[in-house]
Amino acid sequence: MPQFITCSNCEGEVTADSEFCPRCGYLLTDQTLWCETHGNNEAGGVCIICQKLVCEQCSEESDRRVFCLDHLDVRVDGDWAEVFRSTDVHDAELARSLLLDAKLHVEVQNFSSIGYAWDGGGDSPLSRSNLNNPAKIFVPLDEYIKGKEVLDEWQKGQPDFDSLN
Repeated sequence: MPQFITCSNCEGEVTADSEFCPRCGYLLTDQTLWCETHGNNEAGGVCIICQKLVCEQCSEESDRRVFCLDHLDVRVDGDWAEVFRSTDVHDAELARSLLLDAKLHVEVQNFSSIGYAWDGGGDSPLSRSNLNNPAKIFVPLDEYIKGKEVLDEWQKGQPDFDSLN
């Protein structure tokens, strides 16, 4: 059974043998680690999205979490990253299904049953757009990259899910 410690940055629970906190990207090791982009710079943390070692030059901290510059715009809520948002309910349902088919863990916000508001069946794209209340899909932080790959393939119209599993 693994032993746990408390991250001194975010106070999250982390296994005692972890080199970094997966929730905030804070380094937990006394060992000197080097930035993956700037090999001569000491790493100051790990991007919580791609888990790349980053230095001060190629990272930003937001809400006490470390992001590489490529993932700074990813919306994060707790241990979850927003991988998709749309006012089109049908697109959101399809995206959710594709992520589940790829064996990813999915949480949703602002989803209603599929149908149209005028027939009592749920949302319409117009109502979502007018309310500025898009459907949102989240995956765990460590599944964000794979989730984006799945959705990018779908949006290109070339799903090749066997290569992603």
